[in-house]
Amino acid sequence: MRKIPLVWLILISMSAISLMITVAQQPAPTCADYLTQFYSVATELCLTAPDNYVCNGGNAPLAEPAGPVSNSLGTLGAIVPLDALTSLRTSAFTADGSNGGLMWVRSEANQMRGILLGDALIRDVSALAPRWSNIILNTQTSSDGCFATPFSSFTFQATEQFEPIRLTINGAVLDVNGAIMALTTSTETVFIVIEGVMRVTAYESSQLVLAGQEIRLPYINNDFSAPASPPPLPAPYNPTYLVYFPIGLLDRPVYLPQPGYVITDARVNLRTGPSTRFEIIYEVPSGQIMTILGLNPAGDWYHVRLANGQTGWMSAEFLGRNHGAIGTVYSNTPLPPQRYGELGNHARVTAMNGVVMRQAPDASFPEMLTVPVGTNLELLARSPYSPWVKVSMEGVVGWVALLALDTQAIVEALPIDGGVPTLEAEVTVIPYPTVIFGGAFPDPRCYPNC
Repeated sequence: MRKIPLVWLILISMSAISLMITVAQQPAPTCADYLTQFYSVATELCLTAPDNYVCNGGNAPLAEPAGPVSNSLGTLGAIVPLDALTSLRTSAFTADGSNGGLMWVRSEANQMRGILLGDALIRDVSALAPRWSNIILNTQTSSDGCFATPFSSFTFQATEQFEPIRLTINGAVLDVNGAIMALTTSTETVFIVIEGVMRVTAYESSQLVLAGQEIRLPYINNDFSAPASPPPLPAPYNPTYLVYFPIGLLDRPVYLPQPGYVITDARVNLRTGPSTRFEIIYEVPSGQIMTILGLNPAGDWYHVRLANGQTGWMSAEFLGRNHGAIGTVYSNTPLPPQRYGELGNHARVTAMNGVVMRQAPDASFPEMLTVPVGTNLELLARSPYSPWVKVSMEGVVGWVALLALDTQAIVEALPIDGGVPTLEAEVTVIPYPTVIFGGAFPDPRCYPNC
């Protein structure tokens, strides 16, 4: 037998030790990492499922009526017509965060899209058409398990931006323009307005609830068929409910609000950053109610969202305040929320003849190469003046027209590349065919007569 030289043994041993040290230095995945992976897989499977269907993105749910239709929901990515079901119950998350109940619910008749998350039950009790317009909801959230596990809930939004919808949940009539989280305790149904505005009506009494507020309806003996009293006054929401909510799962991602709101005391400039050195976006009239997105470290500038979806910064000196503790603090304006997984930053070329990649975002700039149809591209940024996106293909970076791509990414959530060369001719800014983040009536205090 041939002996291995001593120097080789030493080198092999050192390599093995180095590999072991490298592996040991890598942090072990946390339950939060497993949750993100779970959300990413579910998004890939269910985000593009059709309207008027439910899509299973997690553990097998319990569904009624029992039988072949409900049994078919047992596999990941399975879809079933919503009208074929009378109830759905998803399961609690596992302790390690690797799995749990997650169901997309899309109703074409109600123009509603929602997600059922964690241990949550919805039952259709609609006496008249359309189906699933009157729902009984019951949720259970365990205190054990992963720290990043979200509250069990049913969160829904209108299919189209700024288009109101009406639903009845646990006997309360909800007129909604925006996004709502609904969950239950042993004695209450809690409605939190994530985006926009909602009117809650019960016993011929109504309350208007704004983004950043919650309203708690009381119930007796776990009977959620009807509230025990008219709706009380809304208040800034409990931030515990939303701290780990996976906002990227929604069909239309939105900003998470801070508890409460601010209102302009006079005409106030909305700026691109938290200082008078930043550019003015426009002047906002007195009396405008705005959602709070965050606060600068000094606490003298608010990052806000207006009712039309525009976001920016305002000096706290000129704002009336009706909010709770602000837990989100930053100096630089964060990017809008984006989807989980590759859907959040990839696109596929759909133009039959491919698309020309150029050095800058306009057809007048030099060509680099032609990207064939079907090629997947990583989205890096967007143009400040045209519907073009900056992409990467196998290390080659350039610009292509958005019109030639198919993507589930929220293009508006991509950063703007301000370093691109400007055009010699006057630029006509073409709006991106994407979502505007926001969602409320022009003045929510005059609802529904705006």
